[in-house]
Amino acid sequence: MPSEHHAVLSRIKTVSDMVEALRNEERCRHLLEQMVWPRGRICPACGFRESIALAGRDTGAKARPGLYQCSNGACRHQFTVTTHTPLHATKLPLRVWRKRCSAAL
Repeated sequence: MPSEHHAVLSRIKTVSDMVEALRNEERCRHLLEQMVWPRGRICPACGFRESIALAGRDTGAKARPGLYQCSNGACRHQFTVTTHTPLHATKLPLRVWRKRCSAAL
């Protein structure tokens, strides 16, 4: 997986390349997950390396896409790739951050 996100990043040479590579919320989240967790998800609360993906709204469930739950029975913490980051506290979609970053370039 790490080589996949390096390949995506290496193809980005211009702002329009970045817009294309990160054109929707799912692609932004997927790339960020690969960058933050290159060897698989890690619970930010307890460090456990096993977690489950909770069903997203697209499946009719109430959980949002990219929401995970720690499989450690003593923890069961729910988290996303932005947990404990400035991106998490703002509640803005990742595509908004992508636009702001591209404007800063």
